[in-house]
Amino acid sequence: MPLFFFDVRDGKSHFPDTEGTHYVGALEARVDAVRMLVAMAQDEIQGELQSKLSVIVSDESRRPVMEANIDCNIKVF
Repeated sequence: MPLFFFDVRDGKSHFPDTEGTHYVGALEARVDAVRMLVAMAQDEIQGELQSKLSVIVSDESRRPVMEANIDCNIKVF
């Protein structure tokens, strides 16, 4: 099974994946990348936020194969 790495950015910090995860294929990795973004956005619901959340998926040779982004804008009135 191919190995994929998921590097995460939250607009302020970069969190590289040093271990990777094995998946049957790229589609399965893409689904998990989107799940990660949704979970990250849910974690940011407290307080005001303006950030671009990103997950960059790379293959075994660390070549990027996809990038998923969510622009998160939360205003509290």
